[in-house]
Amino acid sequence: MNNKYPWKQAIITGLIVGVFAIGSFTIADSLNKHFAWGINTITIRGLTGLLTLVILAIGIYSGMQSIKRSSGGRLTYGQALLAGFIIALTAGIITALVGFVYCNYINPGYSAYMLNESKKGIIADGKSPAEVAASMASLQQQWTTGAQMLQALVGQTVCGTVIALVMGLFIRSKK
Repeated sequence: MNNKYPWKQAIITGLIVGVFAIGSFTIADSLNKHFAWGINTITIRGLTGLLTLVILAIGIYSGMQSIKRSSGGRLTYGQALLAGFIIALTAGIITALVGFVYCNYINPGYSAYMLNESKKGIIADGKSPAEVAASMASLQQQWTTGAQMLQALVGQTVCGTVIALVMGLFIRSKK
């Protein structure tokens, strides 16, 4: 790649993804509670997570185009894939770090809140008290700060790499 890596796009994408994930969840959850829309909090979190993948895809596209421009219009599939992976991994790391800051300093009650919301969702699904109790141990683990960071890192990296695998087919230079 002639030492041309999309670090600028990677850092910007990571910051946007991290801030968007937390900001959009917080706003949507607050509006949901304020206007009593009745949307499950876990659903809101899932939807905001999916929207971060759109931002990640835009960042990957931008990074691939940047490499292509700096290489005089040439971009191999390998270069496109590497650019996408760098952006995805960087976005995952930054998102995990932003999540750490959010869970530990901005909203230290996040894990307990999400655990409680998960429990409400299980009860609303009509599960028995025994099924609810059986689910709580795994849910407690799922909502820890470390698990949230790992989910962000792995999710952004894996999804971004898949996006890059597909997008690279269309962005690469044709022979």
